[in-house]
Amino acid sequence: MSFSHLYQWISLAALLISTGVALWRGGWPERLAAGAMILAWLASGLLYKTRLWFGPQTAVFLVDLALLLVLLFIALRSDRWWPMWACGFHGLTLILTLATLLDTRISNRAGYIAGGGVFSYLVMLALFLGAVRRRRAAPPQMAPDAASPLT
Repeated sequence: MSFSHLYQWISLAALLISTGVALWRGGWPERLAAGAMILAWLASGLLYKTRLWFGPQTAVFLVDLALLLVLLFIALRSDRWWPMWACGFHGLTLILTLATLLDTRISNRAGYIAGGGVFSYLVMLALFLGAVRRRRAAPPQMAPDAASPLT
């Protein structure tokens, strides 16, 4: 994995910001999604074949499919709305990846970087907004002492 292009640094910064906020402010859905997104980003970077300009990137497709299943699990189990948006955007990424798998004339650069990049930023934005909008539960208040004359 190399960082020779500006878009790779921007993608990493967006991922670190969105997942950092999710890990800091979020509940279990945001934290699970953040962990899955970090693992998927790392796995995609390791498995992406840079010399393959045309043709299938099957390993990256399987990583994206696993991330979609995690996001779908979160959407079905949590009471949040952002996972549904994230599933929709990530599903569009999978459709683009599937198109490049089925039609080898489509450039991987067009399918993964141009198209998939836009939707991955929208997934990160959904996670970021879901974590920012999450309200922390108020700390538990101590019950007044029944023996206290001030109560």
